[in-house]
Amino acid sequence: MSVHNKYDIIIVGGGISGLYSAYKILKMAPETKLLVLEGHKKQWLGGRLGNEMFQGTQVVTGAGVGRKEKDYLLIELLRELKVPYNEFQVAPKPAQTISPPCNVKKLINILKKQFKEKSAIAPVKKTFKEFALPILGPDLYKNLTICLGYTDYENEDVYDTLYNYGLEDNFDTWTALHVPWKLLVEAIAKKVGIKNIHCSSYVTNIEQLSHCNFIVKTDKGNTYLCNKVILATTISSVQKLLPNDPIYQQIHGQTFLRLYGKFTKSSTEIVKQYVPGYTIVPGPLKKIIPMDTDKGVYMIAYSDNEDAKYLKDRLMNTQKNRDYFCELLEEALGIPKGALNLISIKDYYWPVGTHYYEPLHGPFKNRKDFIKKAQNPMTGMLVVGEMISMNQGWTQGALESVESVVTKKWLNSEC
Repeated sequence: MSVHNKYDIIIVGGGISGLYSAYKILKMAPETKLLVLEGHKKQWLGGRLGNEMFQGTQVVTGAGVGRKEKDYLLIELLRELKVPYNEFQVAPKPAQTISPPCNVKKLINILKKQFKEKSAIAPVKKTFKEFALPILGPDLYKNLTICLGYTDYENEDVYDTLYNYGLEDNFDTWTALHVPWKLLVEAIAKKVGIKNIHCSSYVTNIEQLSHCNFIVKTDKGNTYLCNKVILATTISSVQKLLPNDPIYQQIHGQTFLRLYGKFTKSSTEIVKQYVPGYTIVPGPLKKIIPMDTDKGVYMIAYSDNEDAKYLKDRLMNTQKNRDYFCELLEEALGIPKGALNLISIKDYYWPVGTHYYEPLHGPFKNRKDFIKKAQNPMTGMLVVGEMISMNQGWTQGALESVESVVTKKWLNSEC
């Protein structure tokens, strides 16, 4: 066992919340000796924030876009680091193959009205599905989930879904931010200092030896000593590192899939007619989005949970799988059979892509109280990330979680 020098702070996780924590700490206290330990290779620094090239087109690997009206911390960070971004309009449109036609706003208003009435009588401790299904009935409920384009809210606390999730982002027109995620990650990593980031360093155990004294171990047998620790991982890692804290059993991860495809020239002309923009479809593909129509590149599936898992074994770039997705696309869009031809496909499959809270229970006044306690598991330790915010699933949530606890007061505290 090799014991490395002692650090003031060790940050577990090199995603945006971990990197932003390090960046913020070094801005407030440049003399701080800190280390970021990232379990994956350097290529995946930034976690679910990234870009790669596919068939001559830059695509996102995880996080998609920012939101002009909501993501103020992200905008501040981009400006501070001089990372360019541009605005564009997002207007999700349901495919004509969805029946009955989508009327999401009406259904959500019905549910909000019912929730208000029921919660005035007694607290509603149900998931969104448990609450909405009896009110809407199975057919309308299924139609709602299809029209929203996601299912990542179904097992979430109904209040969180109706009032914090941002359902309007899935059916209203709004201004999005095209963010070069890879540039953002590179810029913030440069500010933190590459010497302060160790990749391929998967943390397996954290032990509090005494007050202000932690020992952090990795799968390579390296051992680090530090005064304070910040956990900036997905919930599955937090649960492994803090197995005796029941609060984290109320947070759950969800599978997400982005699948890109390049069509032949003749197929592209057909797809253009059916997919003029962000298009929501029935079936496991969920959403189809143009990436570069001149090059015939589309996101041909943007799925979560059971739909993503259903497609998991079909993601290898083989002729058989490409033919399979052509059939799914034809069915989802109402295109004649045999009309489409895919040249290539590329997937980004995330076993844990986003998170949700189960219905609130235990000694917590409300969701904010829950978050405060979950972010502060013990003296000298913090937990950050989109998983533990009021904006789950968004980069803004990750940044908010850091802003709320990585403060001068915490840095200057005895431990």
